[in-house]
Amino acid sequence: MVVLTVALVPTIGFGGDGDSVTTRTTSSSMESVFIEVHNSDNVRRTFRVFAIGAQTDTPAADVRLLPGESHDVAGGESQRVLAVFQNLRPGETREARVCYAPVNLPADKTCEAIAIERL
Repeated sequence: MVVLTVALVPTIGFGGDGDSVTTRTTSSSMESVFIEVHNSDNVRRTFRVFAIGAQTDTPAADVRLLPGESHDVAGGESQRVLAVFQNLRPGETREARVCYAPVNLPADKTCEAIAIERL
C-alpha cells in the first residue's frame, strides 16, 4: 500500500552542487524528491543516505528513504533514492537536507537542501 501511495506523490529531481535550496509547494500531506547518489570514484563504493535538519546534523523528522539508507554504487555511476517527506500539516514549511556519503568517509558528505510548504 505504501508503494502505491508513493507512486502517486509528485516528485521533483535534483542533484549536484548543493548551493541552492529546492523549494516546492504542495497540497498533499506527502511530497517526494529524487536524490542522485553519484560515485565519482573509479571503484564500487557503499554510500549511506540520510536526512538531517536544515541547520543541524540531527535526524530530520518524518523523512523516509526508499529503497533504504545503504546503496552500493559502481565507479562513475549514479543511483536514485526517493526521499519522501511525510505527515506535512496544512500551513507547515518543512526544511531539511538530504545527504549521502561513503560509509568509510562519513565526513565527505554531499547534501541537498529542501524546503516544502504545504498549503
